Amino acid sequence: MKALILRQDPKAACATSKTLIDKGFLILCVETLAVAHALIRVDTIDLLVMDEVFDGQMTHALALSGERRSPCLSAIMLTDRDRTATDDLYDLIPCLYALAGTQTAPDVLGKLAVSAVSNMAETVARVAARDVIDTQEAEADRSALRNEADVEPDFADAAIAAPEMEGRIADIERPMVHIKEALPPEVAAMLAAQPFYKQVDQFAGRHRDVA
Repeated sequence: MKALILRQDPKAACATSKTLIDKGFLILCVETLAVAHALIRVDTIDLLVMDEVFDGQMTHALALSGERRSPCLSAIMLTDRDRTATDDLYDLIPCLYALAGTQTAPDVLGKLAVSAVSNMAETVARVAARDVIDTQEAEADRSALRNEADVEPDFADAAIAAPEMEGRIADIERPMVHIKEALPPEVAAMLAAQPFYKQVDQFAGRHRDVA
């Protein structure tokens, strides 16, 4: 069994590590939340022992991320908040096995740790429940996409924009005018002196005659 330990107090981290080693755990004891996130994404962790607050940041996301990587993960969270303020955490963090105070004795944490990884029936039930929720969410997403695909287009916006679009279409369909009529006289005079002027003028005349 492999345990990841994230404690704010170095002495508490050492004491927790020693206790879990004595219980037969392989230990990963880290000093930063970033390292903990990196390890839990790439390694298979069975037990997570962590303070709820580390360096001023909540560690809930670490447990959720770990559960995605290792569905059988169990977490023990150490906090100074009372029960009335933390009861909802069991619903928010499915892998949360136990809440304990930050001053909990290492031997008590050791017993909790062994219990957390030994209660496989509860872990399997939790994983199954998580799979059901994931399946329901995926089906809901697919259903929403199908409903969006079946919705008929709303032409209300198009009707509002219709007069403006008709004006633009009329501009496009309007016959090409003679180049002398389309340009200011001084510009037309400058263009008339250019070699390509006659070709442009002839093209405009043909387009006007066809229209």
